[in-house]
Amino acid sequence: MRWTWVRAMVAVVVATTSVAIVPMSQATAVEAPAAGRSAIYGGGPFYQDGQAVMDVLRSSGFTTVILWSIHVHDNGDLYYNDHLVVSGGQYVGDAGWPARLRTLKQAPTSVDRIEVSVGAWGTPDWEAIDNLITRDGTGSGTILYRNFLALKNATGADAINNDDESHYDVDSTVTFARMANAMGYRNFTLAPYTAVSYWQGVKNGLGGLVDRVYLQAYAGGSGNNPATWSQSLGMPVDPGLWSKNGSGCSSGDSPSQVESRMRSWKSSAGIPGGFMWLYDDIKKCSAQGTAADYARAINTATTS
Repeated sequence: MRWTWVRAMVAVVVATTSVAIVPMSQATAVEAPAAGRSAIYGGGPFYQDGQAVMDVLRSSGFTTVILWSIHVHDNGDLYYNDHLVVSGGQYVGDAGWPARLRTLKQAPTSVDRIEVSVGAWGTPDWEAIDNLITRDGTGSGTILYRNFLALKNATGADAINNDDESHYDVDSTVTFARMANAMGYRNFTLAPYTAVSYWQGVKNGLGGLVDRVYLQAYAGGSGNNPATWSQSLGMPVDPGLWSKNGSGCSSGDSPSQVESRMRSWKSSAGIPGGFMWLYDDIKKCSAQGTAADYARAINTATTS
């Protein structure tokens, strides 16, 4: 997934020390889908837009929020896009962010899962992870372990999402995922668009620890067939599409197009859910479809 899109949108964050949970009115109450599931990736706004974006997500209908993206530096420091958030085993980011994230699951809400995504197109995050494991191992005293534990405590993440788009090393990925699981990340999810043999190796190495596959079906993955990937990985996948974006919001898919394509994949591949890329673009192009519109499209299409 494209790191450059978020770099251009991240602004300076003003730290806050307390967050009040903003009640949502009856008009914004969530109608939980009878079945189906929906995830949304988001970058800068998930960090810098305060409580307002959390309440948008809580009332959206999306069931999973994916914080994109964590970048791992050579010394083990963790950045959320351009912002240093963990260093030396301690959370050092915006003091108000953890409390805001905790409100995501507080009723009334549609959100029941938070994931932190690691990696992006054009970034060496998984290379850095491999090098740190080779140098230090994965014991509880290592900087990699301590920093990802601090990240979990700050974000309350249920899973780590692997958005490796360059390194593709099975052994270090499996080792890292097991380390993360040992410290409390319940699951490890995949976000492939190519290199199927790598993802097969990771899935085979981790078994049931991998409970979701977010298949990129846009940009470089626009030709991907969920049925083919499901067969290759031995589990159904949740395909994703790119919302309206670009100059004049003329690129990407509208909510109605998303619903149509998801319905087709539900029929042909039995998809259990889907995801949207990217909240940042949905915010910019809200006249073409809001977060709630896109969540409704996915939830409706994937409801049995």
